[in-house]
Amino acid sequence: MPPKSKGKGRKGVKQQQKRNTAESQAEEKYRKAALEVDMPKEHLVPWRDTTQQAKSDNEVLKQRLWDLEEALEQAWEDKQDIHEGMTWQYQELQKQTAAHSQRLEVKVKSLQEQLATRLRESQQTQETATQALAERDRTIAQLQGRLDAMEREYEKILHGSLDLVLAKMAEASQHWKEVGTTIAVELKERLQEFGLNPLEI
Repeated sequence: MPPKSKGKGRKGVKQQQKRNTAESQAEEKYRKAALEVDMPKEHLVPWRDTTQQAKSDNEVLKQRLWDLEEALEQAWEDKQDIHEGMTWQYQELQKQTAAHSQRLEVKVKSLQEQLATRLRESQQTQETATQALAERDRTIAQLQGRLDAMEREYEKILHGSLDLVLAKMAEASQHWKEVGTTIAVELKERLQEFGLNPLEI
């Protein structure tokens, strides 16, 4: 849209210039027409042939233009089809990527949960094993203490028994010595009663 003129004076000048131009063009056409009318007929034949050739060339150019427009339209449609196909493929790829990413996230979450569970179980197992080892060590210490006490008690009992046996053996030995001495004295007296000398026997 042409810009509006600021004053009416300029508009009038332009209109006057247009009228003058149109008049000069009309005069030029008139002069050309007058020249064509004045031309001999033999000069009009080449112009007619040229006009026909120009029309023929014009038709060829129109056909070529139409073919180019058709090719351009086909190329545009092909471009649109390719664009739509690529857009569809891109959207499908995005969907597949999103689905794959979601599956991977679910798998990672599951593996993290399994790992956390295994770590808790391992920690509990380690704590249980540590407690069991500590309990075993306490039990071994208690049993070792009891065994040591029993050994001391048995040793004490053994020493007491041995002392008692030795005392009894000493007592028995003394008793049998006394009994032997008594028997020897009695035998000696009996032998002497029969007139025998015990030293000779």
